[in-house]
Amino acid sequence: MLSAISRSETVAFVIPYFDDGLPWRRDCLRLTLGSLERQTDPAWCAYLVDDASPAPDTAEFLADLTSSLSGSVTVLHAPHNAGAGQARNLGIEAAHRNGQTLLAYLDADDLAHPDRVAAVRALFAADPELDFAYSDIEFIDEHGAPWEPEGLLPGLRMLDEQQRLPKLRGRERWMEQARERDNIAIPSAMNLRTALALRVPFSAVPFCEDVATLFRYLGSGAKIDHVPDIPTGYRVPREGGSASRKQSGGVDAFNRMRCANERAGLEEAIATAVRRGAVDERTGREVLCRYLIRIGRTVSADGSPELGMSQLRQAHELDPETFAEHTTPTEYADASAAAVTR
Repeated sequence: MLSAISRSETVAFVIPYFDDGLPWRRDCLRLTLGSLERQTDPAWCAYLVDDASPAPDTAEFLADLTSSLSGSVTVLHAPHNAGAGQARNLGIEAAHRNGQTLLAYLDADDLAHPDRVAAVRALFAADPELDFAYSDIEFIDEHGAPWEPEGLLPGLRMLDEQQRLPKLRGRERWMEQARERDNIAIPSAMNLRTALALRVPFSAVPFCEDVATLFRYLGSGAKIDHVPDIPTGYRVPREGGSASRKQSGGVDAFNRMRCANERAGLEEAIATAVRRGAVDERTGREVLCRYLIRIGRTVSADGSPELGMSQLRQAHELDPETFAEHTTPTEYADASAAAVTR
């Protein structure tokens, strides 16, 4: 049974929203908020953050939409467009001011499982030391139909496969994620204490801020767990492709920002862990080297082979011993040759 304190706690959803006038965005937001209305535990509220949308009637649309909801939804308006991460930071700060101690991220086109609030409240109530908890995801298309794994893009298929690996629980699991897993959770599957989100805000970058921030969460010493049986509906359109890739200027531009932003987050996590005495600098260098190997392979498979080779070359230069131990003979030879010809 939940304690008296935990029963009084609500889960504060933080939802960034950007409206460029396309009807599907508003349709998706209605469905997203509808998934909150269907929660089996009514102890939730939401902070819906308009990321300085260019559509002229966004404020009126959001006011009308939220006025009809049974749950408490606060609409915030960012002063300028700065991306989903910065919009989330505004929601996090507002939740903190209102005394909310538990957060759940949810993007404006994804769907919360009906039992998410109940499960998250129970898990955090059972473990006062828990800082962060993630759930699995289910891929759905623009019509809400499930995806078959073989139809997903390579990067999404990898995420689908990796969420079947043993779950990450405990502390210092950022090292395993960096070395062996492309990601463990999209933002819409993240739940955490407000104190952690305040201590480690999202970076001011437009893309891949989620993985970078996750590295920083866990590198700070946060305790992680997995919430079973509440998969988030992660919307991936069958037509039109990835919005992030389009907005960034294409696959290669997106992958370049991905490599830069994720690495910055991981390097900060390593520096924090070294300061805490959780790892030494040698271990941190080994983790970064293995991350570069992994991300190099990932972006190569995603259509950026030259970028992938540059990541392998950097890994080789950073830690030749670790690089030799964890790469194939072909990767080692290619990276060595690339280093010689620079």
